[in-house]
Amino acid sequence: MMRNTQIVLLLVTLLSSATGQSVSTGRAVFASSNGGQIELDAQSGTLDTPRSRGARLQDCSDKTQVCLTDHDGFAFAYFRTCNDAGFGNYKSLRFPPKVVSVLDNTDVWMVFDASPNYLFHYGYSKGIVGIYVGQTASFDFRSVLRDRNFRLDSLNAMEYRIKGPTTVAACNGGDASDVHPKQHSVLATDTLLHESGHTDSPMPQ
Repeated sequence: MMRNTQIVLLLVTLLSSATGQSVSTGRAVFASSNGGQIELDAQSGTLDTPRSRGARLQDCSDKTQVCLTDHDGFAFAYFRTCNDAGFGNYKSLRFPPKVVSVLDNTDVWMVFDASPNYLFHYGYSKGIVGIYVGQTASFDFRSVLRDRNFRLDSLNAMEYRIKGPTTVAACNGGDASDVHPKQHSVLATDTLLHESGHTDSPMPQ
């Protein structure tokens, strides 16, 4: 219980301190070490992944969230305003995230029920900086939530890193001193954390 509570507290601090521009329109390319690419083009409404070329990508954003989905296994949603994370109202997001790992008060790895074959690496000031894809179409990243000894470097998955200066889904504003100012020291910075078990709740409880 304490472990999961600490994850929530750290995540609130992490995302409340993020700055940057929320971008859900335009084109972003993520590249893997073997030359593969994932391309999100919200302007033309297309999504290219290793398993799906020319899929229809919908920008489902509204005034409070950045949201993208192809309605067929790819989905992401996050707050436009960083401080909204401090209220913990993740149920208001179209796709509430599940946290797989948090590192150094700067990065979080999230998976969504509507997108179990993708793991999103979110940087506190950069938005989506990486997307992991399972080695098989049936791989479910939520399965690692049950592994107490899970480490990111043990994943049997391919990581696609964002190319260029493009910013995707970075929240705006916020200062860690504004929300939960004492939470910076909740956890050691070099520890990878994750949910101890799968739950239907939007965040670890």
